[in-house]
Amino acid sequence: MLNIHFMDWGKNRPKKHYKRLHEMRIFELIFSSKITELGVGLSDFKSISVFCLANSIKTVSFDEDIAIGDIKILVPYDYMSFLKLGSTEDKFQEFSELVRRYIVPAIKKYSKLPTSIIESYVEEALNQIVKQNFEAVFIVDKTPRKSPSRKKMAILKGIHRSEGFHLRCEVYNEKGLRIIDELLVEEVGNEIVYARFLGTLKWEKENLILVKSKSSSWKAELCL
Repeated sequence: MLNIHFMDWGKNRPKKHYKRLHEMRIFELIFSSKITELGVGLSDFKSISVFCLANSIKTVSFDEDIAIGDIKILVPYDYMSFLKLGSTEDKFQEFSELVRRYIVPAIKKYSKLPTSIIESYVEEALNQIVKQNFEAVFIVDKTPRKSPSRKKMAILKGIHRSEGFHLRCEVYNEKGLRIIDELLVEEVGNEIVYARFLGTLKWEKENLILVKSKSSSWKAELCL
C-alpha cells in the first residue's frame, strides 16, 4: 500500500500537543488505502513522509530514501494549524488542501500516470473519506459469534475516528435486537497503538463474554 503520513517537526511544543497528533491519521489511512486500490504507484517508493517544519521561511524540498522506499518532503506548514480546527469536517478540508499542495506534486513527480488521471484519483480518494463518514469501522476476530444456547450473538467492533479509537462489543438477541453496546477500550487513533487490544472474543458462559488481546495481557469481561 502507498502510505502517506504527515508529521509535526515543529519545535518547543507543549506536552498535550503530542497526545493529539493522531487526529489526522484516519484521513491518511483511508486516503492511502483508496489511492492504492485505484492503482497509483511510485515506482520504487511505497511511502511519502511529510515533515511539517512550522517555519514560514522554509521552502518545499524533496529527499529520497531508496533503502526504505520513502519519499521525504520538508514543508513550511505548521501542524498546529490543523489541530486548532474545531470540527472533523474542517480538519478534513484542511487535510484535503495539504494533500493537493504537497502529496499531489510528489505523485506527479514519481508516478508514470498522466496528470489528469492522478488528479482525478486523488479527488476520488479524498471523497472516499467523506463516503466513510470520516471513520473506519471494522469487525474484530471474525465475529459475530453465537452464545452456547445460540440465542444470542456477539460482535466485536473497532471504530477509528479523528477523535480516537473505540473497541466495542455488541450483543443481539434471537430477534436480532441489540441488547448490549459496551465500550471496552478508548485509545488514541493510531493503528499501531490500538493494535494491542485487537484479539479474540469467546463466550465463557451464556451470560459471560471474555475479550482478550493476542499480543498483550489486556482482557475484559462482559457480564450480560
